[in-house]
Amino acid sequence: MNKLQFIKYKTLIILSFLIFIFFLSLSIHWTIKPLSYESPNLSEYYSSYKKQNVTGFVNTLIGTANDGHVFPGPCHPFGVVKLGFDTDQIYDFNAGYTTTGKITGISHLHVSGTGGESKYGVISQFPVIDSFEDPLQLDEFSSERSFEHFEVGYSKFGLKRYNITVELTASKRTGLHRYTFPSSKNKSKVIIDLPHNLYTPSYSLTHKYLGGSIQSISLNHVKGAGRYSGGWNRGGPYIVYFCSQFNVNATEFETWKSNHDYRTSTYHDGTTYFGEINGAILTFNITENPIIISRVGISFVSVDQACKSAESEIPDWNFEKTMQEAVKAWQMELEKIYVEGGTDDLKTIFYSGLYRTLIMPSDRTGENPKWKSVDKNGNLIPHYGDFYCLWDTFRTTNPLFTLFQQERAVDIVRSLIDIYKNEGFMPDGRSGLANGITQGGSNADMVVAETYLKKLGTNLIDWDLAYDALIKDAEVDPKDRGMFEGRLSLTAYKKYGYIPYSEDYEPFYPYSYCSRTIEYSANDYSISLVAKGLGKNEDYMKYNERAKSWENLWYSNITFNGTKGFIVPRYENGTYYTELDVLNSFGNNEFYEGTSWQYSLDIPFDVKRLIELSGGPKLFEDRLDKTFSDKSYQSGYYNIGNEPVFFHICLYHFIGKQYKSVDVIRDILRSKFGSGQDGVPGNDDSGAMGSWFAFNAIGLYPLAGTDIYLINSPHFDKVIINLSSQIKLIILAYNLTTEEDQVNPYVQSVKINGINWRKTWFRHSDIAKGAIMELFMGSKPSKIWGVIDENEDKFDIEDRVVPPSMSNINI
Repeated sequence: MNKLQFIKYKTLIILSFLIFIFFLSLSIHWTIKPLSYESPNLSEYYSSYKKQNVTGFVNTLIGTANDGHVFPGPCHPFGVVKLGFDTDQIYDFNAGYTTTGKITGISHLHVSGTGGESKYGVISQFPVIDSFEDPLQLDEFSSERSFEHFEVGYSKFGLKRYNITVELTASKRTGLHRYTFPSSKNKSKVIIDLPHNLYTPSYSLTHKYLGGSIQSISLNHVKGAGRYSGGWNRGGPYIVYFCSQFNVNATEFETWKSNHDYRTSTYHDGTTYFGEINGAILTFNITENPIIISRVGISFVSVDQACKSAESEIPDWNFEKTMQEAVKAWQMELEKIYVEGGTDDLKTIFYSGLYRTLIMPSDRTGENPKWKSVDKNGNLIPHYGDFYCLWDTFRTTNPLFTLFQQERAVDIVRSLIDIYKNEGFMPDGRSGLANGITQGGSNADMVVAETYLKKLGTNLIDWDLAYDALIKDAEVDPKDRGMFEGRLSLTAYKKYGYIPYSEDYEPFYPYSYCSRTIEYSANDYSISLVAKGLGKNEDYMKYNERAKSWENLWYSNITFNGTKGFIVPRYENGTYYTELDVLNSFGNNEFYEGTSWQYSLDIPFDVKRLIELSGGPKLFEDRLDKTFSDKSYQSGYYNIGNEPVFFHICLYHFIGKQYKSVDVIRDILRSKFGSGQDGVPGNDDSGAMGSWFAFNAIGLYPLAGTDIYLINSPHFDKVIINLSSQIKLIILAYNLTTEEDQVNPYVQSVKINGINWRKTWFRHSDIAKGAIMELFMGSKPSKIWGVIDENEDKFDIEDRVVPPSMSNINI
């Protein structure tokens, strides 16, 4: 080797060594070196946050098939207007949209993810061609779609029958339409179709049209209203006002009546007369310009307010600008949770799920025709509609709001309390300006209690009034209104400690004796925690004791598949009904959307007592193993498609086997959720499925109605959650994936703000001021972290590995 070669060789060795030291230092910093915790909101963990277009990951069509009933059209977060087309698939059109079927209308109000009888699909505006070959018939002018396209804030589709292209976008309270007509000498028309709604003739409680009104009409505007009632919540009449304006003048206009028998009746609301008028027709000359734009303001208060919204929200008729503003509004909300790592497909499922949680409820502040409430500063108290319903959302969606939508969470609670003040009860479900229906407990209690326990809205929420609302739910029987608000059969629940079973009633699923007893117990426990916080010790003891009522339905002398003890119906005389099939009690008097097997695990607030009744940790583990043995995850043992089983995945935490929870969660996320139209396992239920996925994807899970979160296993290397504009929760998962793209799913150890964290849970107060949570991951379950110590009972309850249960706490 000559001298030159020796120098090159020596230089290469030195460079290689320096490179090795450099990458080793990065590795050490990433996996070992402690972070600075003086300020957990370090800019280095936030620098890339605003650079990512998270709306680009949203697929609004996820959940529109397979009974997901997701609304895919343009809207704003919590917006009033949800603009989209409706089809003739009457048993599947809860959100208007279906994957097949003719388009029958383009309407401005929809719900998303719901089941049961449909609601809304009102104020339809539909472009048509009136030709010699296909003359307009007002009784049937639907069209097949020639194509469709959806993205955040925008949809585009073709009306095949007329060769018309329709584009839609929206602001908060206004829909913006753009119609491109074919070049033709035929008459191009736009129909205002007030009778159009999501009407299902075979449903006795279907949504229906009661009458219409055209208050004003000219060559470039139509103003009026439609009156409707019914639908899933059995709501009474409500009125929707509209103001439809066009960017060009029509050549003629007229009002119309249909030959259909809509069973309308005359009605006058003080300003508007509702009768047999069913809409209006405007005819346009499109020879020179085939494109027509229309903006349609919507209001629950008046035509004038509908026009004001249209003109203030979209003053310049600019379609592209309106669409961009919608995207910007979604970006602003969705980027409050920033994730790094994971596949693009995973991010699509994640952000699409987040998106769906923000479609409802609808922020109708200033749009309440029933009353007007102001706070001590003279500002309007927030008003929300379309809680559809809290029974679906209190478990994961509302808790998620307490993280990344804290101001919204406070506004929702203020709205719930204001509804109580003016209508007597907080709603569990509410739509079309009316409470209803109740599916189980008074679950607004859970939402209010959780907000209180997490110390949100301390200076904004009237907590004395809030407590009055909670006590009203717990003490006053709504009697014949129990299907709509409050607690059905509350008197019996208080008298017997359970709701007695009766074979005299016709099977009707909302009675749900057993599941209501369980949910009332959970409601009472959350109320007890608020009472304790407010220093009302007698109430605390009272409701804590009443929260044990679920035990009165536990029958130990029934065994199924080697598992002993189940929740079963109980007669008024104290005897038990033991003839039920524990895997097949869906849809009758006993349980709502679930089975005895499933509900016998639905005691998240007192798992310690549940384990005792199940025979101890080993038998409880066997019970859980059987629960998740059917890998379809949609059986009588466990059905991810219904909310009562949502928390079951975390029950392994309570026996010191958090890693088993991780295994089940990861398998469900992998096998039951996807990025296609059938990517939701059943009804999305106002985003409940999306929020369940989101929590599990970031590695946390809430204990609803409390301030507790459980730690699972993140699917992302980094998660940044903006608790507010200044406060962030940062979750860092070290060694989550290897260089070979192998996943290390098991938590080996945890630090929160630099403190070693032995617990598999934490309280909201632990992260409320900002936090960095470090999770050190491995390929096998840890033999230390998450494992119950043999001296565990010597630890304070707040320091134990397993989350606290009601039975742990001495009154």
